[in-house]
Amino acid sequence: MTKKFKYFFIFLFLMSCGYTPVYQIKKDSNFKIDTINFSGDKNIGREIIRGLENFEGNDAKNLFDLDLNTSKQESIVSKDKKGNATSYKLVLTVDAFFTNKTNNKNYQKKFTKETTFNSKNNKFELDQLKINLEKNMISQILQDINIFLGIVGNDI
Repeated sequence: MTKKFKYFFIFLFLMSCGYTPVYQIKKDSNFKIDTINFSGDKNIGREIIRGLENFEGNDAKNLFDLDLNTSKQESIVSKDKKGNATSYKLVLTVDAFFTNKTNNKNYQKKFTKETTFNSKNNKFELDQLKINLEKNMISQILQDINIFLGIVGNDI
């Protein structure tokens, strides 16, 4: 009988602890994006557009137009004695131009994320690592855009 009470209290404690994820996508944002235009790297642009759809609020007060210019730079940081690359540097840059349709104000912000990583012997694993790092960096840029739009929306 005491085991049942013990499990009940543990369950009750865990269910009422009030845990919420820090980077949870909020559906009650105070902005809505009307049109998005992008140029540059198509894969990054598509991922950002797909990600920004999650941040839009239903009854938003602020309506924005976005113009994005995306770029990806990959460079070799170090090489071994044979001349093979041992580490790389990946830099994602998004130049964002925001136009607030509510009060006709323009905002400009540059979002940059960079990382370095070691090379792999298997080229398939290296390509998969690059893809995963790129997706993580895009999600960080999306979080930064969401925070920026939230700040701009609260300033009005």
